[in-house]
Amino acid sequence: MKHLQKILLALLVWGIAATGNSFAQLPRGVPDAIVSSPTNAVTPDGILPSKPYYFAVRTNMLYDAILLPTLGVEWRVNRDMGIKLDGSFGWWGSNSDKIQKVWFLNPEVRWYLLRDKRFYVGASGSYGEYNIYKYPLGRLFSKDTGYQGTLWSAGVTVGYQLCLSRKFSVDFNLGMGYTRSKYDSFGMTDGVRVSKERDKTKNFFGPTQAGINLVWTFGNNK
Repeated sequence: MKHLQKILLALLVWGIAATGNSFAQLPRGVPDAIVSSPTNAVTPDGILPSKPYYFAVRTNMLYDAILLPTLGVEWRVNRDMGIKLDGSFGWWGSNSDKIQKVWFLNPEVRWYLLRDKRFYVGASGSYGEYNIYKYPLGRLFSKDTGYQGTLWSAGVTVGYQLCLSRKFSVDFNLGMGYTRSKYDSFGMTDGVRVSKERDKTKNFFGPTQAGINLVWTFGNNK
């Protein structure tokens, strides 16, 4: 029994000594709260890295400018990773004039890189439906032809967040990948919709998204 007590006492003394050495090696001026939190790692120069935001609301001003209002959210899982979901919805015009009826969803997983965690790369996809005629997107194809169909894409994104203040930033991003669309084309004659082609498909590699996003962050800020 006495030998057991001696062993326990020796272990206790060793533990106290080891703890004292650990505190002695920390940079001066670092609060005790930092030591007790495993998520707050201290860099070798004694500087505590800034925490990311926890949640963000965003709008893509580039899409807003072409009458496709976009609203999104992002959950910052940790300092290195975020999950984003954008939704776009445009419903303008009439059945016989300029038409833009579009909706799509764009989920994305992001990995934030470098020391300040503002540059990122991601994997994204999108799915939506459209009915466009003589609106900005429609003019990319043919002035007098409308298109109605579905679209999906998958690819990679790169981007950078420019901090404006503690709560606001601007997110620049560009996506590249594969897009597939299935559609019908139509024209308008005296206000009557006339079918041109049906069950057409279009596949291409190229840009899948672009954004200049105003971001409003919540929680701990960058």
